[in-house]
Amino acid sequence: MDFLKNYPRVIGMFILLLFIPPLGWIFTYRFSPYDKKTSWAIAIVCTFFFVYSVFISPQHEFVDVGNLTRESFCTRYNEQVAKLAPNLNLTVDENNLKIDGNNFSYKITDKIKIAAKVSKNNFVREVVVTAAPKTTDESFQALNCYGLVIATLNPELNQDKRGEVLRELKLLETNINENINTSTESGRITYLIKTDGGNVTFTAKIAD
Repeated sequence: MDFLKNYPRVIGMFILLLFIPPLGWIFTYRFSPYDKKTSWAIAIVCTFFFVYSVFISPQHEFVDVGNLTRESFCTRYNEQVAKLAPNLNLTVDENNLKIDGNNFSYKITDKIKIAAKVSKNNFVREVVVTAAPKTTDESFQALNCYGLVIATLNPELNQDKRGEVLRELKLLETNINENINTSTESGRITYLIKTDGGNVTFTAKIAD
């Protein structure tokens, strides 16, 4: 399988399986680029993830995202990792951040990097996740990282609402001949997604 060619279809399949399982199973049956055994194995794992997130993981408390400092952002992001994706090795090590003035970044994996722009008042104003997945596992990790940023900045959103944000970003786009470049808003956050030949930039901008 040409992974880059099928990247939008793979992302669409994962998002539907993670956030709207019934549609995800139908999509997997009709459009999965993988063989039958692999497709259903992925569907089962994603369904377990959905059940855990909706019925087992505790509800998120209110967060004033306009007042997130570097420390509080890292803490809350890692809390979401522990709740929603404890086995995916997506945590941020606050002790090993790359600091550039007020801004900071961290290489989560070889293919995923998270960075944040911080105001003069030391509040996070923008979060950017860049990813260049080459395999299914790397794509799965990147997709979860986007969801974790949404859960960190919009903790009031439940699983379905987070899925709606991703749908509005057109990450379900299956036209393999077109790249994605779109945005949506949720509360004080503007989310943007841009794909270019398998490279993905996910941005979250916090309004003042």
